[in-house]
Amino acid sequence: MPHQQQLQGTCLCKSVCFTLDGGISGVRYCHCSNCRKFAGTSPAAWGMAETAKLNVTTANNKIGKFNSGRGIRCFCLNCGSPLWFESIEYPHMLAIPLGVLDNDRLPAPEQHIWTQSSPSWCSIHDQLPRHPNYPEKTPE
Repeated sequence: MPHQQQLQGTCLCKSVCFTLDGGISGVRYCHCSNCRKFAGTSPAAWGMAETAKLNVTTANNKIGKFNSGRGIRCFCLNCGSPLWFESIEYPHMLAIPLGVLDNDRLPAPEQHIWTQSSPSWCSIHDQLPRHPNYPEKTPE
């Protein structure tokens, strides 16, 4: 179930600001190598949001896009902060890194995914479900 509120997000330098109407759902930790590179750490914490609910409130010319083969990874051209992931397979959904959201009250992660790709220096210390790859066919 989505976290029902309007969420606000910004990059580090505040050149890119956005809102998400209706919040996020399906919060998870991802250990895949693409997310590790994009977020700069492992695991990366993501929440899912409907693409139609994203509203960029600053100029779009500060948003860079990189096609990773599985989707478009959007980032700030000024500071490099990751902003969101636009899936090719699920174009109606976005994956939002929790670190760019300015709201302190967010749903807790529900699971770990792509644990088979987790680096040796990353230890999982919680009791959340763990999946060696992507556990479900469709996102929430």
